[in-house]
Amino acid sequence: MFGLGFLDFIADLFGFSSDKKIEQKNSNKKQLPVTYHKVKAGETLYSIAKANGISVETLKAANGIKDDMLSVGQNLKIPTKSSETIFPKTKKSENSGFQMYREISDEEIARENARNKFVKITKNPPYTIKAGDTAESIAKQFNVSPDAIIALNSLDEKSLKIGKVIKIPETRTVKNVKNINDVAKATGFSLEYLKSLEIMEEKHNKIYTDKNGVKTIGIGHALSNSEAKRFVGKNLSDSQIYTMLAQDLLVREQNIKMIVGENVYKKMPQPVKDAVMDFVFNRGETIFENKKDLVDSLKKGDYKSAISQMDTDYSLMKFKSSEELQAYMAKFKDKRIFLVEKDGKTLRKYLSGLDKRRLFEIAHASKIYKNNIPKEIISSAQNLYNRGLYFLSIETQNRTYPQQAYQNIKADFNILVNDWFDGKIKMK
Repeated sequence: MFGLGFLDFIADLFGFSSDKKIEQKNSNKKQLPVTYHKVKAGETLYSIAKANGISVETLKAANGIKDDMLSVGQNLKIPTKSSETIFPKTKKSENSGFQMYREISDEEIARENARNKFVKITKNPPYTIKAGDTAESIAKQFNVSPDAIIALNSLDEKSLKIGKVIKIPETRTVKNVKNINDVAKATGFSLEYLKSLEIMEEKHNKIYTDKNGVKTIGIGHALSNSEAKRFVGKNLSDSQIYTMLAQDLLVREQNIKMIVGENVYKKMPQPVKDAVMDFVFNRGETIFENKKDLVDSLKKGDYKSAISQMDTDYSLMKFKSSEELQAYMAKFKDKRIFLVEKDGKTLRKYLSGLDKRRLFEIAHASKIYKNNIPKEIISSAQNLYNRGLYFLSIETQNRTYPQQAYQNIKADFNILVNDWFDGKIKMK
């Protein structure tokens, strides 16, 4: 059924907070007569309340429901409609007790109902920190993200206090996922984006090592040491791969919500949600959170600036010592793709592939503007395109790519960018 987040969304859109006062006032007068409704598969508190012209709060109060979960076959009391229905067919007057911002479309309701088939939501009790606990070990117990625990409780992972009681985010567990269509239904991300993600990350049924030496499986799932041991010699089915992808996306979505805020995330248009997810999926939560201009623009709802700020085209590499870092750089003839951080142990490595990935995200997010992409975004995309070709030429010099392949790689790059931006980027 709907989680608390979605019900809050409904409340925000329909102003239930104000309407609730009216219900409480009316309830002091006399109790309404009731009928009964047996819950069917796919029904939710919201859909039942709307069908009967009452609010979710009224329905919950009539049945003593504390959370948002329903069971198929459950009998619900339905108070008879009053003259002040919560889902009016005609526009109400200004003193109606709530403001209608917009109708929830049948498509949105269907999408949320569909997620219930593929995601099990478990509310977790508070947890008391014990000796030896880390955010990661606590997260593993509840199958949630360490970042989400830290953000939810404003914790410093390096100084967890024994005996401190902390909140644990809800656990969302994927089920019944068989294919990429199911992933879209389970996560709420667009099928168009997910198909692109599968192509960009590539699908691997067995463990493989990417260009940065990271062991991965499935669709961009980086393996921990324990996972790497568990998956040695294993050949995952497509169902297992897509289940893993859906679970990864739900965890990252939870982290994004913690960083930008639940309400901010709810208001983001679908193409922007897709693009932000891809940024985090590719670059990680830490780089996203530290990209203050991007996060702040999202919080303000300034999508033009936010999309323009999706321009991080480097990968961070951490070494045990500055000597180890210098030894790595010495392997490359042209070092213009590197920038050493102040600590002397962290290296920024700029990659043409990351410029291409950012261009995809910017183009996808810009679908909210249809064919009228703002100049600010085109300027950012043009800069990324130029940088991509620049780093591609250096990578060729460093023999990342064969010299004879340069022209073909450049041609493919140009075709993609020209297609993504409908010819608005000046090609070289």
